[in-house]
Parts: sequence; C-alpha cells; structure tokens
Amino acid sequence: MKDHSLLDRAGAGYHYFMRWLIQFLGAWAMVIPVAVLAADVADVPIAKEKPKVAVFPLGGTASAELREKVGFSLRLKLERDGTYEPIDGPTMAELAGEKPVMLATGPEAVKALAEDQKPAVLIWGELNADGSAVGTLKLKVLDLREKDAKPEEMSKAVAKPTDMRFVVEKVLESLKGVKAFEHPSEAGVTDDPEARRLWKKNPNLVPAPNFAEAGKWTALYMEEKYAAPVSDKLPATDKVCIYRLPEAPEPAHAGAPRADARAHNVLAMRLSKECAENNGLACLSELIKIEPETRYRIQFKYKSDGPNLHVFVKGYTDAPDINGHTIPREVYKRQVPPSGGTDGRWVTVVDDLNPQNHQGFPVKYLRVDLYAYLAPGVVMFDDVRLKAVGAMTHRAKVDALEKGDGIKTGNEKGREH
Repeated sequence: MKDHSLLDRAGAGYHYFMRWLIQFLGAWAMVIPVAVLAADVADVPIAKEKPKVAVFPLGGTASAELREKVGFSLRLKLERDGTYEPIDGPTMAELAGEKPVMLATGPEAVKALAEDQKPAVLIWGELNADGSAVGTLKLKVLDLREKDAKPEEMSKAVAKPTDMRFVVEKVLESLKGVKAFEHPSEAGVTDDPEARRLWKKNPNLVPAPNFAEAGKWTALYMEEKYAAPVSDKLPATDKVCIYRLPEAPEPAHAGAPRADARAHNVLAMRLSKECAENNGLACLSELIKIEPETRYRIQFKYKSDGPNLHVFVKGYTDAPDINGHTIPREVYKRQVPPSGGTDGRWVTVVDDLNPQNHQGFPVKYLRVDLYAYLAPGVVMFDDVRLKAVGAMTHRAKVDALEKGDGIKTGNEKGREH
C-alpha cells in the first residue's frame, strides 16, 4: 500500500495556501480602488474659500437711498474683483438690526454683530449730507487678520454722483490683495471718417443680435443659468426672456415721435427690489472671435422704467483647466458707461473698446454682458452690434483714480497689492 500521507499533506497545504491567497487578494481588491480613489481626489485642487467682507449699512444724514447705493457699490465691486466674498445686503441689514452702525461705533461692538458670519474684514461708517450732490463719505476698515488690528479711517467729500465709483474703488484698494481697478479709455467713441466707413462696411459680429431665436443668449441670476426663452409675455420677476414686442401704436397726436413700429423680438429683464439691490440680472452672448490689435465698437438700444445698466464687453483667452482641457478664461473687461431709466424712450448707446493683452495672454474672444441692477423694474435691449472699426488707438491707462485730491486716510501705511 502506498503511503499517501505526504501527498495528503501536500494537497492540504496547497488548498490552505490557495484559500489564503484568495482571501489576501480579495482584501487588496477592496483596498486598492479606495486607495486609487483617494489618490484621485487628492490630485483635484480644492477651491480655497475666499475671505469674507462685512459691509454694514451706512449711517449718516444722507438719504437712505444714497446710503444703500454706496453699500451696494462696495459689495458689487468686491464681487467683481473676486479676491473677497462680500456678505450679501439682506444678511448685513439683519446683522445690523434696527439701529444704524455709525462711524463712532466701536470695533468690538461691530465685531460682535458680525461674529456668526466670521468675516475677515469689517467696513462701516457714514454718508453725511453737506450741501454737495452726494455728501461726505466716512468709513472705517478693519482687517481682522492682522495682529493687533486697528480700524483705518477714510474720509472723502463726493461732489458728483459719478465720482462715487472712484471713492469706492479707492476704499477697496486698501484691502490686501485687491488690485488697482482698471478703467479703459474714457474717451468713448473715436468718431473719425475711417471708423464711420468701417462701421457701415463691416459685419455685425454678435450672434443673434436681434434676438430672433432662443439659445444664443444665456441668462444668469445667482445660481440660475439658462438660455433665455422666447415668449409672447414679459418675463416673470427676476427672470429674462426674448420678448416678442408687439407693433407700436400710432402716436397720440400728429407730429409726435413714434417708436420702431414693427413687431420684433427684444431681450427683456424684470428685476425685483431685492434682485436689483444685490446680484442684479445678467444675460451673456456667445463667444465672438476677434482679431488682434483691433479697435471695436459696441452699439445697442435699450428702454428702462427703472433699472440701471452696467453693460460689459468681456475678453477671453484660451487656457487649460485642471484636466488639461482648453477653455476660455476671462482676461479683459470693458465697462460701457453706466446709464439709468429712460422715461419710456428707446435710447442708443455707443462705445469703443481696445481689447488688450493681459499679463501676456492675448484676448481672442469677446462676449457681450447685458447687466441691469440698482433699481427694480423692466429693461429691454434691442439691436446689439459689435463691429471692427480700425486699428487699436491706444492702451488703457489706470489714471482715472488719480483725479482730484484722493482719499484722506487715518493710516497712510501702504499695503501690498
């Protein structure tokens, strides 16, 4: 009889080894995907949370409307700069409570009011009427990130409403990381014979300039993003649509001016008070490919029963995203001079722009950004045109903020920008 003990022991060892190997590989089969997933997640950059800025409702003797406009302007420019996250207006009004936060309010009291929001920077103060068109703006800025931080006080008499933006920008430039605000040439339209000839000759580059179809214009409001739909009715509150404007009626009396009589499409926005005083409504065109070293002219018509306009033409370059795919990245912005209500009239706006390279990145595309804000109501846009009108005339200079005597500050220590 053969001795099978050795074979049996070998077989038992083999099966024991195989069971161990299967369990071992099975355990690693569970671990490896988790490890790979963790590695993939680790490779994805996490967006750094922006420091918050708390702009408190202003006190003072100026009208409540003017004071609200200054606070709104501070938050809007912070949002567009992108370095900080401004806490929204309604939240700040709730934090402040019924009593205004005056310039004399102590830092500790202001810090306590905003504690739940954990802001990095506090801004509070007054706008006082003093016989000038706007008044004297006095603000305190406290950067809580600095050791033994003390408020920096700023004061400026604002003679004209149009000067307010320069004052607001100068205040915000005192914040660490906020770059000097750029103002493209304020010359507006360079209306030379060659530009007029090219305006007549060259094609309109705006896709769907007369809003003949849906899908070419994208509406933006807070988290909402959608293609503006075509409608026979004006948009609902805080919405955008392409409105089929009916044929204009005959004038009430002979010789009276008549609007464009034909029935046609326009882009319409309806803003609530909350929307107008916070985010506003925007609608963007598709990307428009442009040529280098070329001057362009934008023209559009609008009618507003209240909302103000801040129309922008934004410039983009090609840049890689985190996955290495090429995407358009904004590197240029031209702000068309702002305008307000029109008392039922259609108004034509014309402006020139020189899309410039930014930090070595060429501006390859433009996009029209129709933006309304500040006051509630309905605004309509029509006949948006963008054409090349000659060679770039000049480079924009950051000199608009150097007008006047500047802002007087309580702390002249410079900050890194």
